[in-house]
Amino acid sequence: MTILVLDEGTSSTRALLFDEAGRIIDSEQQPVRCGYPRPGWVEQDADAIWEATRDVASTVIERAGGAAAIAAIGITNQRETVVAWDKDTGEPLAPAIVWQDRRTAQACAALRDGGHETFVHERSGLLLDPYFSASKMRWLLDHEGAVAQAAARGTLAFGTIDCWLRFKLTGRFETDASNASRTALMALETSRWDDDLCTLFGVPGSALPGIIDMAGDLGSCGLFGDPILVAASVGDQQAATLGQACIKQGMAKATFGTGLFALASTGATPPKSEHRLLATLLYQRDDIRLYALEGSVFVAGSLVQWLRDMAGLVGSAQETETLARSVEDNGGVTIIPAFTGLGAPHWRADITGSI
Repeated sequence: MTILVLDEGTSSTRALLFDEAGRIIDSEQQPVRCGYPRPGWVEQDADAIWEATRDVASTVIERAGGAAAIAAIGITNQRETVVAWDKDTGEPLAPAIVWQDRRTAQACAALRDGGHETFVHERSGLLLDPYFSASKMRWLLDHEGAVAQAAARGTLAFGTIDCWLRFKLTGRFETDASNASRTALMALETSRWDDDLCTLFGVPGSALPGIIDMAGDLGSCGLFGDPILVAASVGDQQAATLGQACIKQGMAKATFGTGLFALASTGATPPKSEHRLLATLLYQRDDIRLYALEGSVFVAGSLVQWLRDMAGLVGSAQETETLARSVEDNGGVTIIPAFTGLGAPHWRADITGSI
């Protein structure tokens, strides 16, 4: 028997098939495009995300011999990105707002100026920054008529990418605790939606999914033939930390992808940072919770993409290493890659990239 992992990232969606020894025996990948309608805005088509995920899964399942050959599905995903859809129709109501999006910078600054950041940090482990999901949800309610109308009807669903994909796969409206911990609406120590946080951001609790464990019976998917158990769902950076076996207190990992994310396990105790780092839920199952201290850098690999696609300085990502090795030093030229503001520990949404 094999395990199918669906890895939905910012730039692509992958399906990977693992054997019983944990080896990758097959994979399929499709790109996922971002839209940039205004400076600082980053959007994606939620339907396109689902279709790409469905297609790569279908391809790998077919090559495996059909759904009966798949023991379970696991999901990992880009975090914080918000999808709004109608619970009755299952149709998206607006473009998904991606984690990199900065359109809510002024709203977050207003809450900060109002003295609310300490409360948000102590309750959720996060800070007042456009990076997190809560302000994105409020923006959608304020600026997308279809979202406000669905809220009035009681059919609005807000969810991160894990929630959206599992809704399409299983029909269940739930989010795993690792993704919920990135919204700024969940009380970190209880793993429950917090009424005070929801009131502060103006997000109706009726639009939020149930919060569930990261592993167990997370639903059944019958879209590919025989029913397949969805057995795990974990935000990408927590998944990377667990995958590197960084479970004991003090163990850490750093992942370089679109951005850079460093997480250090703090065990069963939520961390309390005095240096504007984040506390996040690392693992939850059967009332067992582990936490991590996180530093988030918004631009890492995406800087190489910018050098290729926007600046035209290289024709491929591989050329950057060749060019770097061709000179003794940088000649005094430095890039500040604040294309979507600065993350930890500065949290400056107003800073822009410069050379």
